Amino acid sequence: MTRPRVLVSTLRPANGGVAAKARWLCGRLDQAGYTPVLAWYEPWSLSPRLSVPAHALPRGRRPGQRHELTFGQYEGHAIGAWLPELEFTHYLPTRPWRQLIAGCQHHVAVSGNPLCAAPLALSPVPFLLWVGSPWQDDRIDRVRRFPWPRRLLDQVVNTPVLRRLERRILRSPQGRILSISHHTERALAALAGRPLHGVMRLPVAGCFTPKPESVRPWRLGFSGRYGDPRKHIDLLLAAVARLTRAGQPVRLELTGEPDPAFLHPRLAALGIADHVHCHPRLEPAGLAAVLQGLDLFVIPSHQEGLCIAAVEAMACGVPVLSTRCGGSDDFVIPGETGAFTAAEPAAMAAAITAICADRACREHLALGAAAWAGQHVDEQAAAAVLGHHWHQLYPSASPL
Repeated sequence: MTRPRVLVSTLRPANGGVAAKARWLCGRLDQAGYTPVLAWYEPWSLSPRLSVPAHALPRGRRPGQRHELTFGQYEGHAIGAWLPELEFTHYLPTRPWRQLIAGCQHHVAVSGNPLCAAPLALSPVPFLLWVGSPWQDDRIDRVRRFPWPRRLLDQVVNTPVLRRLERRILRSPQGRILSISHHTERALAALAGRPLHGVMRLPVAGCFTPKPESVRPWRLGFSGRYGDPRKHIDLLLAAVARLTRAGQPVRLELTGEPDPAFLHPRLAALGIADHVHCHPRLEPAGLAAVLQGLDLFVIPSHQEGLCIAAVEAMACGVPVLSTRCGGSDDFVIPGETGAFTAAEPAAMAAAITAICADRACREHLALGAAAWAGQHVDEQAAAAVLGHHWHQLYPSASPL
């Protein structure tokens, strides 16, 4: 019997939270007897021959696609766009998208913001969207770095179109929208002008468990694409520099950035190169080994839909210190699982000291962090949410 095909519209599979969500979802689909088929817009900067920029229009080119193996086992499609200079075109259902949508029986979108569901919402077909943050929150820091001509184009053309497209997706009668945190759910519901469909947190892998004998006092950590300006890694580096000048035996472990060497000049300038270790990309078991040795996980970000790595750290019995960046409101409970800090180096350094220098406090928070993770991010809870909404969307399909 042929297995039903499920199109998973997502971002280019790489490191980070979106890839982790897509990998977990594909595993659930596979176990339930479905065939996951992943597809994503391939950035022009990575594969220029797949898209058709303005100067190529007279040549009669059309957006193309490239087939590849995704997550080592699933069918994947990298798809180009018309006029990639205009961001909103990345999300339009070109011929390759339409063919894939028609060739699959069920449709899901997994992304950082809702726009990844645009090819599905514009088709239209019933779809499930699992999303991390609103579109504007997902890109505001990147836009500040655009050169002024691109900022002008973004303000005049892209922003108005993309805002309308986001609202259309969120209000789509054939879509069910799941958020990764309560913070995101509230923000998206405000944009949609209606209640959405709930929260589904990514469960942590079984390798993320406490290992108290590995903990090293004053060892801090952060995991994520810290080259992304939203992560505000300079704040954490400045706090570490203050702590080293104060004579504290601090060490910072950073993971999640494809090119960890890009920080080396900054570390040397701050005088903390000997106190910071930038790991290459790590698979779950390697990341778990790093997290299990931390005294404290620190989130310096401007914006987080949730911060999956922080929840993985909590499952390892590591408390979390966070700025007020959105998603961490779900799991940082002051005095129970961690603490909040102002987004300022002196305040962050003082908050780190308050936890790491008080071993009784740190141990209390570590127990609370592990207990929270055990109650809120287990496999059964996520599977139950997914199964419920799958049945609502596809009542005659095989259950998940």
